[in-house]
Amino acid sequence: MCGIFGFIAHAHDTSLSRDVLERCAEEIAHRGPDAAGCYIGRNFGFAHRRLSIIDLDPRSNQPFVEADTGIVITYNGEIYNFRELRVGLEKEGAIFRTASDTEVICKAFARWGPDCLHMFRGMFAFALHDPRSQATFLVRDRLGIKPLYYADTPTGLAFASQPSAILRWPGVNASIDPIGVSSFLSFRAVFGERSLFSNIKKMPPGTWMRLQGGERLHERWWSPKPGKVENARIHHMIGAAVEEHLVADTPVAALLSGGLDSSIVAYEITNRSSAKPTCYTGVVEGEGYDESPFAAEVAAAIGAPHRLVPLKSTTDIETVTRLTALRCHPLGMHNETAMHLLAQHVGAECKVVLTGEGADELFAGYSRIYRLPFDLMRDSGLAWIPARFGRTLRQHIGLPNERCSEFELFLNQYAYFPIDEKLSLAKKAWSHAINDDETLIGWMKETYFSAGDSPAARIARFFVEHHLTALLEMVDNTTMAAGVEARVPFTDHRIVERALSMRPAERLRWRSRWAAVKAFTTPVSSFSERLDVSKVPLRDAYTQVLPLSVITRKKLGFPLPLGNWAAGEGSRPFRDLLFKSTPAIADFIDVGALRRWYDAKAARASDAFGRQFWLISNLEIFLRQH
Repeated sequence: MCGIFGFIAHAHDTSLSRDVLERCAEEIAHRGPDAAGCYIGRNFGFAHRRLSIIDLDPRSNQPFVEADTGIVITYNGEIYNFRELRVGLEKEGAIFRTASDTEVICKAFARWGPDCLHMFRGMFAFALHDPRSQATFLVRDRLGIKPLYYADTPTGLAFASQPSAILRWPGVNASIDPIGVSSFLSFRAVFGERSLFSNIKKMPPGTWMRLQGGERLHERWWSPKPGKVENARIHHMIGAAVEEHLVADTPVAALLSGGLDSSIVAYEITNRSSAKPTCYTGVVEGEGYDESPFAAEVAAAIGAPHRLVPLKSTTDIETVTRLTALRCHPLGMHNETAMHLLAQHVGAECKVVLTGEGADELFAGYSRIYRLPFDLMRDSGLAWIPARFGRTLRQHIGLPNERCSEFELFLNQYAYFPIDEKLSLAKKAWSHAINDDETLIGWMKETYFSAGDSPAARIARFFVEHHLTALLEMVDNTTMAAGVEARVPFTDHRIVERALSMRPAERLRWRSRWAAVKAFTTPVSSFSERLDVSKVPLRDAYTQVLPLSVITRKKLGFPLPLGNWAAGEGSRPFRDLLFKSTPAIADFIDVGALRRWYDAKAARASDAFGRQFWLISNLEIFLRQH
């Protein structure tokens, strides 16, 4: 919906500059091209860039001041059930002067304080100042769909939708966080409250912060509470969520890849909207794969208007560089450029687009990792075999050479850069700064084991609370960089809680008893989605309404063969950044070791190597910009 920025001063007599506030907000102008605003209060200043979607009238521009209480808000997101909440508030005597969800937030906060957050269904990140108590709140939605960053300065706290706005504020330290760099290389994302900047932190999902009288209070207002719902009702929950996500005063569209998740969203949109929103499918030129036939089949089956959009290469270095600057973050996946380019085309006609993100994380779409309990069982079963034979068997079935712990097996499957391999490239100063990765891995281990009481529960919770949050920020950033709001109905918190209540076998099952037996002697990378079936509840719920080819289709993953790209001519512009002059990444990585690593890996290029090279080269692009 928008981009927000603000500053909350420690001292009440602090004089804030409108010019500086507006200059910071200008850094995220792409998030809100329709209107700009600024409000300076007694010890705070809020700025806003608006993408007008609900109540297009200028009366709903922000920062918004609630007439009765003087509450001031700068807000990014949508409250899908705001009309329902408005009716309840009107019954209690509230008088509304706009038709916006922004005013509903203010009235609800005035009436119930932070408790009102539990009533909101939607995605949101906002700052709200209540003059009655002289308290200022920073709030982030349950799943972290909308981003919110903050930084402490000597005179106060700056916050924004993206770090780029905070970096323009005087007194903000722009140094790079060495642990953030390590996290990005290992996991494509910076987990936890860290960012890639030492002094800038992320507000955790489902939390609020109150600043009042020189004191600061953090509180978690939501965490998933798994709830039982009959399997047969899953499609009703998804349909209801999609219907809520259609709330807008501007046209709504859908992204349709032809995969299961986006096809479900497209079906529900078509089924529940009389407007028949257009479905958009990107066709990437020259990359050897084309999902458009699947998408066209779905569109024809559900009767949806369908548009194919030709896109240039997802590895075009100019596009990657521009999007990295707009995101203020390196790209963890090459398909981020495809989503951004597609959003640019959508934005010519629609400001809102629904996507299928979230289904993989909730319903075991990453079956290779969700099979960790199976790998643990196989690992234990090999413990009695003599080492010289056991090592050969382990290699044959894709397990590490030596028996390892549950967490080590998880990292082996989840990390893009094994710790030893990453540290072999590290300069001593960086290795020392990250404590040989013990700080990051220690955080990961504590987070992983606190997530549940069984391997399956831990994986499910980790994917929801950490992996999904990083994915949602990527979706937000890549679409908002084109002035388009992406909505993700699978992340409705009721669907999340239902998914987390499912037994592992409800989400991921073997194709047959024989398939389960055969899997014992097969690497998980080879049998994933061949001997087992992922996202079972979704396939079962929509088998009668979607084409069989979609229901039975395997997850595509990374369709571009990144290994061939990294070793070939396509990656030469990226290699030139790393090897033709002193790269920015030389602050962290030994360039000679990196060159030797690249030459050895490129000689037998694998997609795993391609993904690693993508992360390194994109980190280089980001570091050059900062």
